[in-house]
Amino acid sequence: MLRAPQYAARRCPRCDVTLSNVQGVAACPECDWVDEDAER
Repeated sequence: MLRAPQYAARRCPRCDVTLSNVQGVAACPECDWVDEDAER
């Protein structure tokens, strides 16, 4: 059976906190940084 690929957790470039993924957009829960370059 095939397994889903496992990726390392992304980190915030500002404060190094693990990013949350909300509707396909990476965002930092601590400093409100948002990945503007995310593919949509």
